[in-house]
Amino acid sequence: MLDSFRHNMKGIAFGIVILIAIVFAFSGIGSLSMSGSGADTAVTVNGENVTELSVLRAIRSEKRRILDENEGLDASLLEDELIRPQVVEQIIGRKLLVQSAKSAGMGISSRTTSKLLLGTPAFLSDDGRFDQDLYLYTIRAQGFTSGTFLEMLKDDLLVEQYVRGFVASGFVTASELDLIASITEQQRNYYYLTLPLQPSIDAVQLSDEQIAAYYENNKQRYQAPEQVVVDYVELNPEMFSATQSVGEEQVRARYEEQRESLESSTSRQAAHILLAQPTDVVIAEINDKLAAGESFEALAKEYSEDVGSADFGGNLGYTSGDTFPESFESALAALEVGEVSAPVTTDSGTHFIKLLDIQEQIVDFDSERGRIEQELIAELTDIWLVEKLAGLKELSYNAENLSEIASELGLTAQVSEPFTRAGAAGIGANPAVLKAAFSSEVLEDAYASEVLDLGNDRYVVVKLNKSIPARQKGLAEVQDEVVASLTDQLARTGLAARGAELLAKVESGEDVEAVAKAEGLDWQVVLDAKRSTGGINSEVKRFAFQLPATANKDLIESFYTRSGDFVLVALTDVEAGDSSKLSKAQKASLSYAGVSSNSGSELQAVQQSLRTSADIEL
Repeated sequence: MLDSFRHNMKGIAFGIVILIAIVFAFSGIGSLSMSGSGADTAVTVNGENVTELSVLRAIRSEKRRILDENEGLDASLLEDELIRPQVVEQIIGRKLLVQSAKSAGMGISSRTTSKLLLGTPAFLSDDGRFDQDLYLYTIRAQGFTSGTFLEMLKDDLLVEQYVRGFVASGFVTASELDLIASITEQQRNYYYLTLPLQPSIDAVQLSDEQIAAYYENNKQRYQAPEQVVVDYVELNPEMFSATQSVGEEQVRARYEEQRESLESSTSRQAAHILLAQPTDVVIAEINDKLAAGESFEALAKEYSEDVGSADFGGNLGYTSGDTFPESFESALAALEVGEVSAPVTTDSGTHFIKLLDIQEQIVDFDSERGRIEQELIAELTDIWLVEKLAGLKELSYNAENLSEIASELGLTAQVSEPFTRAGAAGIGANPAVLKAAFSSEVLEDAYASEVLDLGNDRYVVVKLNKSIPARQKGLAEVQDEVVASLTDQLARTGLAARGAELLAKVESGEDVEAVAKAEGLDWQVVLDAKRSTGGINSEVKRFAFQLPATANKDLIESFYTRSGDFVLVALTDVEAGDSSKLSKAQKASLSYAGVSSNSGSELQAVQQSLRTSADIEL
């Protein structure tokens, strides 16, 4: 859930959000409060239980991450059991970090989590105000209570704080800085000329005999593979739930069953002026200004020592009574909207507290109707799916015709587009369908397949409709492909030969510039280039910096670019980077890079040590 929130967070929450992203990669969604099989223990880490639902949600989060990073990937390939071991290890690693941080005395204040919620657009109304109803609806839809949601956030921020500690305490030695600078600040001089592929392609002239001979020698490349067309019947929950509704009486009866367990809630929006160690004079001064009618928001900006809220008029967001210290909450609860409290003392200091707003979350039939309707439809859908699945398994066994089965079950028989063993769009893209369609039972014996589980409660049965044998494509059918392949082959062969001639000339002592001009080719000289230098050809620069440093003579090498061009490079000078020539800011930047690298290694070592000594029950 927070994966979508964090992409929109701005302002005071931005720095926190970046690190939360790292945390959620380990944890998925966090701890949920629920009953049933989802609350069963999946793993125990040093006596602390992780629920099965937490694991399942983390698996779904990992699936979304993989699909987002691999556009077009077939989701059915991401089977839960393949992903689960890695996800469980990530959850264990996160839990161990939380436990280690807590044992070291680290913690996260309620004020910090309140600020994070205050800056979360997903919880804000159209006018930019925190919407308590939206907040509670969103977290409850995911199975959270306000308390468990805030506790999950605190754990995530605790891990972020723990990880930051490694970077903050790290350092690099002077010799390490010299080594880093010698590499990152290294400068190279090189010449290069480019022999482009396209003119060679344009110069190729093919005869009919050449084309025919190439086709005959490479016939195996131009074959149409075996294909099949299958009949199939698909079953999924959307077929039922999209057409269903439930009656008023059913909804009201379920509401009455759940009525006692539903809770109304009150949330208060607070602002404060925090004084860490105030004098009586300052307190009296603020009291006088408030009594004179000066703006609380302006006074918060002027006096408050809470840097996170002062610029926002002291706004701390909403609390349901368990966010702030007890004395703070008690004072807040005693206020009317717009009223300011007398000074209140907590461990953080002295507060002037203002009640900005009160929001009542009333749980009644109208507010719960939508949720209950969806709950009832989901239950009916489960019953329908179980019944239809049992019927599909029974009727499809040795079935002669899938249309009759579909008709009897109230489903639809469909016909696929032709597809090969490599798959195609539609039903043919699913690996389970491909395996079944080309199995001996379906392809040779013409039996219906078993009911195939495609994941996400999606099931299908396939039966052969038509087999299309592999065949040799004729030359006329693939002439364009043949011409393109042969042209490219001849052009690259000619380019390689000409490139070898140019390389030989430069290696014999001729100047790159002179050779390029004589051949009418583009050439470039690059001086004092660093790995970070922009505005020059990146492919050539990457190749030039991969060459070994030579002290006494030029190094002549060549390579082909991604587009197929031949490039000849003459590396003429290499100068190691010198840390003494760097500015203070540059040294700081390199030091931070070194610290980050070292800290990452140290954190991995800590995690491994924690894992080795942990008591894990799977």
